[in-house]
Amino acid sequence: MSLQRSLLVCCDLRSYGSADDRLQRELQELLVRSLDRAGEVAGLDRSTWARQPKGDEEWAVLPVGTPDHLVVDRYVRALDAELASVNAYRVPRAHLRMRMAVHFGATAEGANGYPGQDAVLVSRLMDSAAARAALEQTDAHLAVVLSEVVYASVVAAGYTTLRPGDFREVEVRVKDFVGRGRLWIPGGDAHALRLEDASAAGSGSGSAGVAGSAEPGPSSVTQHATASGGSTVVQAGRDAHVPTQHAEVIQNFERNDQRGSSFGPVVRGREEGR
Repeated sequence: MSLQRSLLVCCDLRSYGSADDRLQRELQELLVRSLDRAGEVAGLDRSTWARQPKGDEEWAVLPVGTPDHLVVDRYVRALDAELASVNAYRVPRAHLRMRMAVHFGATAEGANGYPGQDAVLVSRLMDSAAARAALEQTDAHLAVVLSEVVYASVVAAGYTTLRPGDFREVEVRVKDFVGRGRLWIPGGDAHALRLEDASAAGSGSGSAGVAGSAEPGPSSVTQHATASGGSTVVQAGRDAHVPTQHAEVIQNFERNDQRGSSFGPVVRGREEGR
């Protein structure tokens, strides 16, 4: 086993899974072409990178000695410009938009890739709810998350043209990983994102979250209400609070059998005896 310390860079396309086969093939071609062109502009030889293609994703280990500031600054800026050029005359649903993460850590080749905590870390940063929210809440072509070590040693230390104030510190919770990163949206404002909403969505799916997520409530709550069809509805879940239902509140459902489901829209009618 040969252990080395290298830059790790990974990226992933947004909305790739919802595209048809023809569009997926086109997006793959544009992804590789855009990354290569950005590398040329930044003066980086991407043919020397150890790359793992995964359809809409690329995971790469850069050669030892690759200048960190070129990757974090010039390469990322060139990629954002290339994505803007690619998307200029494409319909929105066919836009090439991506999340990217950069980390510096220990790597060693395994039987099927690069095992190790640093390899996991960079992937989790890319999959964070904060990075996803950046593309969902804005029209940005690119959202970048740097690990704390890269941010501190390259950006905060002043080795790039990037402004530390443009980066937003975010907590990353993906699967069993918990850590922190620095979110940057080239040409955008990372501080304007509503990450509380992203946290709620992430915790609901069990995949990713950010700082500020709410604590779970009681493990089980049973609630009874009267459905429009005359049946009894039971809801059990991890609700933190269950408000008292008054007589004038009637729950509407499209079907009578709603056992275990969430309540439908609330319709207010007359109170009994009015």
